[in-house]
Amino acid sequence: MPFTKAPYFGLTGGWLTFWLTVACATDMMLFGYDQGVFSGVVVTPDFLKVHNLEGPSKTKVLSTVAAIYDVGCFFGAILAFTVGERLGRKKSILLGTVIMGVGTILQASSYSLPQMFVGRIVLGLGNGINTATAPIWQTETAQAKWRGKLVILDLGLNVGGYCIVNWINYGLSFHEGSIAWRLPISLQLIFIAVLLTTIPWLPESPRWLMTQSREDEAMEVLACVEATSADDPLIITQRDEIKFSITYELDNAVPWRDLLRRNKSDNTKTLRRLLLGAGTQAMQQFQGKSPI
Repeated sequence: MPFTKAPYFGLTGGWLTFWLTVACATDMMLFGYDQGVFSGVVVTPDFLKVHNLEGPSKTKVLSTVAAIYDVGCFFGAILAFTVGERLGRKKSILLGTVIMGVGTILQASSYSLPQMFVGRIVLGLGNGINTATAPIWQTETAQAKWRGKLVILDLGLNVGGYCIVNWINYGLSFHEGSIAWRLPISLQLIFIAVLLTTIPWLPESPRWLMTQSREDEAMEVLACVEATSADDPLIITQRDEIKFSITYELDNAVPWRDLLRRNKSDNTKTLRRLLLGAGTQAMQQFQGKSPI
């Protein structure tokens, strides 16, 4: 009988879900870390001196350096929104992680303002891709009984990453020289390394696989997540539910123009729901996480 290598290092059920959660949670922790790291960087004397940002006359430029990161995040999310469905969840996050690695290196090695600007934008671009994709990947690969809890855990660890970087910034505030700002930025590479070593061997989203007409692969992922066989009635039921939801969404897709106008033909209030979702995210950013 020929030897068949078990997928995902033979991990199934809870252990496979655990490593999926490690990858997604690490991504969200990195997001929180990124949100807070620059608040300690911009008050570092060496950073201001190296980038010629000393003095009150440079406040606007300094504010722009800090804020341009969120512009990168915006375009990264748009990129994930436009090409993510073609790449898949795993490839999208891997692409975003590599981009974040480039942005981190550019910032940590910066000796000029243009390089820091580019590094901030590139980092934000990768982060936008990742944070728009990781929660979806988590929900589409988790068992139903754990789905909501794991998403909440990921969001909680986002705050955890923000707390960690603030303690690091506080500790390094007592040090002089470039280590006070280059080290906190460089530590992002630890999160990036974890993502690059876990994501490649983890399963793709079964829902995305079904949209690509790769039903056999989707069934295998579902079976591994549930720690059962592909012909189990539970897996067949899940397959049928996913196929139905995909077909229903395609048949009842809302035109893009309805997102920006009131559609009197139904009572879905699409624009209102869009503004509610975007508004909560805007308030999170608007509260401010930087001393600028």
